[in-house]
Amino acid sequence: MSKNTGSSDLAPGFLIASPPLGDPNFDRTVVLLAAHSESGALGFVVNRAAPVTFAELMSFAGYEGESTGATPVYIGGPVQPSSGWILCVDPELVPDEAVIAAGDRIRITSSRSAFDSLAAAAGAGGLSPDPRQRAVLLGYSGWGPGQLEREIASGAWLPVPLDESILFDVPIEQRWEAAYKLLGLSPVEVMSMRSIGEA
Repeated sequence: MSKNTGSSDLAPGFLIASPPLGDPNFDRTVVLLAAHSESGALGFVVNRAAPVTFAELMSFAGYEGESTGATPVYIGGPVQPSSGWILCVDPELVPDEAVIAAGDRIRITSSRSAFDSLAAAAGAGGLSPDPRQRAVLLGYSGWGPGQLEREIASGAWLPVPLDESILFDVPIEQRWEAAYKLLGLSPVEVMSMRSIGEA
């Protein structure tokens, strides 16, 4: 059964990096915040492409056979960058155990069986032809108890409700600006308001 034991007012949702954040790991990023509680928070950057293709990644991980399907690979964050996660909306690709439910449709898992299913489907040409339905995430973004709250209070992040269209309908290079539009603002307007507040 899917679970989201770390749900809160912030998760599931997006964190938009404020301009300029000052941290190269998160500059101009959109983070899918999957879990948040008093113990900390877990999220994944969803607008930074990894310098490796899906086929290369599957081969490196030891999966044999031809990997088909244009599955995008993202740099999910600076924590454990060699770890792999699957984000998808296809319940057949992910087992019910060890699944984080982010919203009504999005499922995230790092289980080996999910990667086995993904590799098998790719090799058999059984993946959905629409690559927006899935992604592989390398690494993740994590915060300790109270850390994310402090960063939000300092203005480093702007939290917004989850809008799946950002993930499924907006090209990766446009997601940061598109996420700001959920607030009815642009990055330039945010910078202007910050400058006025600091004056």
